[in-house]
Amino acid sequence: MVRSLRLSCLLLLVLQWGCFWKNDTPIEEKIFNVYGTVQSISLSELVIQGKKEEITFRIIPSSIKGSDFETGAYVHVYYKVKGDVKEVTMVVEKIG
Repeated sequence: MVRSLRLSCLLLLVLQWGCFWKNDTPIEEKIFNVYGTVQSISLSELVIQGKKEEITFRIIPSSIKGSDFETGAYVHVYYKVKGDVKEVTMVVEKIG
């Protein structure tokens, strides 16, 4: 009896734990982030050099820019993926 109760509790915990890992959020609603060095920046586009590759982002009217950084600044970029375009939600310079 005690053994079957323990087994039932263990099974219940495993099944509930699976719910924590289940992620039904559509990719368009997820916010991703990356660090990199600014290669170029304009009113409509940000290009950074990440760890492995150069990444291009679109800057939109709702994008938040933490400061007036320039080429060479090390930044933290938060972005959403819309189709094949990465849109900046917020970009801030990493200091220190």
